[in-house]
Amino acid sequence: MGEETTEFASRFSSAVTFLREVAAQGARARAPGRGDDLAAAVRTALDAVAAVYATDTGAVRDWPEQRRRAIAQLAAVRAALDAHGVGEELRREVGTLVLIIDPGTPDGGSGGSRRPAR
Repeated sequence: MGEETTEFASRFSSAVTFLREVAAQGARARAPGRGDDLAAAVRTALDAVAAVYATDTGAVRDWPEQRRRAIAQLAAVRAALDAHGVGEELRREVGTLVLIIDPGTPDGGSGGSRRPAR
């Protein structure tokens, strides 16, 4: 893997790890490297995830469907963040996003009941 690809993958992985924390802890999640600005950290993580889903690849099974669902859910997460800030609605929407990205994550990392992924 080239350095750029490694950095891209690392940024995505860190973003997903952080979003799992947001899904589990909501406003109690810690913003990595951004002090107390949790909303800005969520936006940065969403940008990293969006960058991956903006790519077109044939290397991932069912990529077009997963990509479509992830992009739609990214929009829902951004809308929740813009409308209500960091709160329960954002936690739920992020949990749904995590389930789309990593279906093996129990409850999207929230530890609670989830609505079905889109």
